[in-house]
Amino acid sequence: MKVNLQTLTKDLCAYNLWANNELVSRLTEKNEGTAAVSPELPHINQKLSKLLSAEAQWMEKIQCREDRSPEEKVFEGAIDALLKDLVIQSKNLLDYVSELSEETLKEKVTFDIPGHGDFHMSRYEMIQHTVGEVTHHRGEIVMS
Repeated sequence: MKVNLQTLTKDLCAYNLWANNELVSRLTEKNEGTAAVSPELPHINQKLSKLLSAEAQWMEKIQCREDRSPEEKVFEGAIDALLKDLVIQSKNLLDYVSELSEETLKEKVTFDIPGHGDFHMSRYEMIQHTVGEVTHHRGEIVMS
């Protein structure tokens, strides 16, 4: 079986969705009638918000629909709403990537990182970076 860039990219995003589902499962599982994570832990909400923001910003860049505003999007709310948004957003990334052709994945995209200037990367590299950054944020949440 020949593996191509489309398959690798789709598998990477499927892994991201699976890992985020695992995070949600572990944060919401109940132990003797109590939630595994207290919804009153603001640092968990902040880290989830940062994870959601990172994935959303990269998704905008990948789709060339980036809002050039230097403001970081803030995801607020109860931990259960943030976790639900995380799974939905990761599913949207997988759905989007699943439709991309090999040529579109290889296409170089220009985007801005406020304070650092313009960058040029292929969509595949951007997707790979996105999943890596989200993995880093998941690690921070798990270590909290």
